[in-house]
Amino acid sequence: MTDIVEIHVTCPTLDVARELTHALLDARLAACCNISSKEVDSRYLWEGKKERHDEWPLTIKTRADLFDACAETIRRNHPYDTPAIFGFKVDLVDKATADWIAESCSAA
Repeated sequence: MTDIVEIHVTCPTLDVARELTHALLDARLAACCNISSKEVDSRYLWEGKKERHDEWPLTIKTRADLFDACAETIRRNHPYDTPAIFGFKVDLVDKATADWIAESCSAA
């Protein structure tokens, strides 16, 4: 097991995804953020109703110890009341990638 995580969150627009990316990179909470090249058709339950929206998936590569700070930054900069923020431990990563993420994410 590594100390690297990927965080997944969807955004209502490409601009929101880009703004979140800049906030995370500027704070050195993430080494890399990937915005999907195409929206996804999201369908979900919210406040007892079935909803449907196009959303932009955002994947964030960071250290596990920075998950809470990333989640807080996402919530602070995301227009949704409750953005769905999921973190996934990365089981395997090559040393060069792990070193790059550790070096890039200098926020404490």
